[in-house]
Amino acid sequence: MMRFGAAALAAAVVLAGCSKKDSNPAAPVGTCIGSTITLTAFQVTTVAAADAGCVSMPADGSTYLVVPQFASGSGPTSHIGYEIGSGPPATMDVLPLVSGPNASVVRAAGLMAPPRGVRERFDFSLRAQERELHAAAKARSGPAPKAAIVAVGPPTLGSQRIFWVCTDLNCAVFKKDTAVAQYVGARIAIYVSQNAPAGGFTPSDITALGNTFDLDLYPIDTVAFGAPSDIDLNQRVIVLLSPKVNAITPTNVCNTQGYVAGYFYGLDLEPSFANSNAGEVFYSIVPDPTGIFSCVHSVASVGNTVLSTFIHEFQHMISWNQHVIVRPVPGTPEETWLNEGLSHVAEELGSLYYENKYPPPTGRTDPTQLFPDSSQGFIGGDLFNSYGYLYYPDSVSVTLFKNGGSLEERGAAWLFLRWLADQKGSAIFGQLDQTSLVGTVNVATQAGESFESLFGDFAMAVYGDSVPGFPRTSAPARDRYVSRNLRTIYNRIYTTTQGTPNPLPHPFPLGTWTLPVAGKKASTLAIGSMTYWQVTMPSSGSEMRLYFAGSGGTSFPAGYAAQLTVFHCPAGGCP
Repeated sequence: MMRFGAAALAAAVVLAGCSKKDSNPAAPVGTCIGSTITLTAFQVTTVAAADAGCVSMPADGSTYLVVPQFASGSGPTSHIGYEIGSGPPATMDVLPLVSGPNASVVRAAGLMAPPRGVRERFDFSLRAQERELHAAAKARSGPAPKAAIVAVGPPTLGSQRIFWVCTDLNCAVFKKDTAVAQYVGARIAIYVSQNAPAGGFTPSDITALGNTFDLDLYPIDTVAFGAPSDIDLNQRVIVLLSPKVNAITPTNVCNTQGYVAGYFYGLDLEPSFANSNAGEVFYSIVPDPTGIFSCVHSVASVGNTVLSTFIHEFQHMISWNQHVIVRPVPGTPEETWLNEGLSHVAEELGSLYYENKYPPPTGRTDPTQLFPDSSQGFIGGDLFNSYGYLYYPDSVSVTLFKNGGSLEERGAAWLFLRWLADQKGSAIFGQLDQTSLVGTVNVATQAGESFESLFGDFAMAVYGDSVPGFPRTSAPARDRYVSRNLRTIYNRIYTTTQGTPNPLPHPFPLGTWTLPVAGKKASTLAIGSMTYWQVTMPSSGSEMRLYFAGSGGTSFPAGYAAQLTVFHCPAGGCP
């Protein structure tokens, strides 16, 4: 495999490109029915797979980056075979086929994809159960069961309330927990279980947490995504600190696979169902210094994790309100990949709040830190997850979450949405929540262009951001990130992890494969993924055209949105 660090510096193509409507369905794969596309250095284009043969590559010694992809939100969860190559137009159909590498298999020796953690499995399961229970609620006939609605109005400081709390990793068993309101702010009320172990949060700790929730985190999410519901009419979002949340993750699991730090469950906003608390509730673990209920959790560790967990789960709560309650027709919960992606955006927004509050070198234990101490608990997961995604771009789907919301899939969704906001403005986060649309249709509608177009430029942006050897502005904003310098960030993480038990293997995670001249290779891709090939033209001879087809040279089903993004590397190639 060739490591790289080159640019996807986009611009307009020289001649109008082919499109699906111009393609002749009866034409052999690899032929061009339409206008030829000739790229000069730093130019990029995205074409449908059927139009791959329209891209001309003169024999002038230039290097091209070729990115096959399936820009779809639906399709099989298994990998899909494809053939890709280059050659003289007259011989496209008879190019020699050589078995090519699959990045996810080859790279496993360099960076094993970590298994999906307990928190990710639990969160993914809740999103799936929410869709099922909401569908059941809409399908009911006859009167729905009555729910125990709490008293109207803000809770009183020191008052008690009984909550039903999920107590297992399948959220199939609920138990009662009595808690006391220990903080009541303008927007947040914090209840602490009467069964919380000794040595936990002090009253001053609770006040500090409450103020952070109330004054910092609540406004961050509501400004970005919209308002939560208030079905219990208490004008507050409840934060419940309960040891029953600790107990969701057994000690033996907690010590090896992580733990559930907190959750939101849409069941609470479907008050006709059993175990619903009929209100807006976020659940969190409590400090457990001696490990009575599960793993040991110190006051400091819970204080750190509960903030990022809350801002993540609060987006889920807002999403449910905006998609289901505010817009009951059709009242469809957001697709999991986009819902989770926006919750990881919420984490980053928490980081940005503290980044702006503490500009460098302030607020840092080490003045050279890229991020202040207070923001790292919010942004750290997104950065490591996205690094993992870019290491496996051919097998990690942005749009399907075929691995059930793995860390890499979450990193993919966050990275896509971060790029999208850099192009369309941060208001798009709220637009994605405040609609009845879901998934790729939602993204395309709010962005005002096709998802295929967005996906193609996203594929180039993750490669071309902050190219070594070129001014960052050499790449148009469309084909790079604006708010984050990916190469600088990943290189910093790489540097700081060297000498640790789990060092990152490369300063930048993306790699490329070599595409033969006058030949083709076979490999596989997942729906919603892409991979990166380089081809270097000879210095003389006839032009060559690209070839991208299914196994055996077949055409791809239209629903896969198979396409190629092509970049003409600058002089010297794509390092």
